[in-house]
Amino acid sequence: MKNILSVDGHCDTVLKAFETGTSIIKDSGKTHITLSSLSRMVPHIQFMALFCDRFNSREHFHGLWDLLDFFYMNLSSCENSPVVIIDRVSLDECIREKRLGIILAVEGAYLLEDNLHRLDMLYKLGIRCLSLTWNPGNKLCGGIGDSDSRGLGSQGARLVKKMNRLGMLIDLSHISERGFWDIIELTDRPVIASHSNCLSLCNNKRNLDDRQIKAVADKNGVIGVNFVPDFLGREREGISTVVDHIEHIVQLGGPGCAGLGSDFDGTEDLPEGITGIECFYEIYEELLKRGYSEEDAAKVMGGNMLRVIEDVIGQCR
Repeated sequence: MKNILSVDGHCDTVLKAFETGTSIIKDSGKTHITLSSLSRMVPHIQFMALFCDRFNSREHFHGLWDLLDFFYMNLSSCENSPVVIIDRVSLDECIREKRLGIILAVEGAYLLEDNLHRLDMLYKLGIRCLSLTWNPGNKLCGGIGDSDSRGLGSQGARLVKKMNRLGMLIDLSHISERGFWDIIELTDRPVIASHSNCLSLCNNKRNLDDRQIKAVADKNGVIGVNFVPDFLGREREGISTVVDHIEHIVQLGGPGCAGLGSDFDGTEDLPEGITGIECFYEIYEELLKRGYSEEDAAKVMGGNMLRVIEDVIGQCR
């Protein structure tokens, strides 16, 4: 798959590098992936999440500011700097020149609870993907750590509409079930579940049930299968299990609905046979072995995520 675009919908490498005092540029052994390892995968687009576990709005704001500063400081020191994708021009540059592309995401919008104007600041700083919550809910929406019946609040509804206008991707991973359905009904853009798996294959609350998978497909969205054993099913770890989840999504939503969302550096516990971004080659080969055409396998590896990026972020000019 050397010339096939791959897209990874989620990693926590910025936070891991920040906390361990290392760089996101060169391989140090402290993170699953780096800009160097990702560059060996080009053409490749990597969603890089910014996550802060201080859920007070003010503290969350300052925590994210530290991570943004850390990311851009590293970027300024990178010899072959990747393209931060913010609009159609930067997306086209990334694809045309076969350079590593980065999409910055915020995982959990706690800093926006009392101040939606901060979304404009995040946008100007290059953020193009946002999930309303992590596990704990907030004033915007319920998270999967809340009651399933806690959904989208009035402030959260305004946020969804504003993200639609700006051309920012809405990420449904970690959101409560009621919040999921509220956003599906409200949004007029494709959505992603950047790192979510199938509930019917692994009974974990973080995973999506069959109705939710079909709903994402109906929105022309994509679900990024993640590699965390707790969400795959520990009794069947490895590349084969990742592809089992991909196949289930494809069976329900078609070949245009499945993608990858590794969650590299968001877990210490990776499945057997998965150590870094190089496993994408093995996933592609496993799809071909199971009878997928090269065209459909390429959609899963990155083509589907690219379509949603073009439909949402690519409308920004």
